[in-house]
Amino acid sequence: MSSIAENVTGFQHLGVPVASLEDSIEFYTKIGFTVSDRFEIKENGGSTKVAFLNIGSFCLELYQQSGRATSKDFAPGPIEHFALDVLDIDEAFSNVKAAGFELLQDAPIGLPLRERGIRYFVVLGPDGEKVEFNQIL
Repeated sequence: MSSIAENVTGFQHLGVPVASLEDSIEFYTKIGFTVSDRFEIKENGGSTKVAFLNIGSFCLELYQQSGRATSKDFAPGPIEHFALDVLDIDEAFSNVKAAGFELLQDAPIGLPLRERGIRYFVVLGPDGEKVEFNQIL
C-alpha cells in the first residue's frame, strides 16, 4: 500500500462557490480562462450549476447553488485569494487595468520572497475573492 503522498499525482482543481455563475464566467474569461465544461446537478430539492475553466495547467471549478444549497457552508467567496504566474508583471498590470478590472494596488508590489523576490498585484473577483497576478523574479 502506498502512502498518501505517493498516491497524489498533483493539483486537480480549485472549487469556488459563486453567487452568479454567469458573472463569474464573464470575469474569469476576461482574465484568460476558457470554459472546458458546464453542467447542472439536481439533487435533494435543489440544483447546482457548475463550470470548469482552465488557464494553462490550472483548473477552476465555479459552482452556483440554489434551493437547499443556500447554507453558509456554500456561501460565495470563501477563498481569500489564489495566484496566477505571469511572465511580465508590468505588462499583466497594464492589460488588467485596460480591461477595467478592480485593482487593489496602484502598481505592482515587490516583496523579498523566494530567492530573488516577487512582484505582484491583486484584482477583486465578483464574489470578493482576490486573484493575484504574481511574477517570481
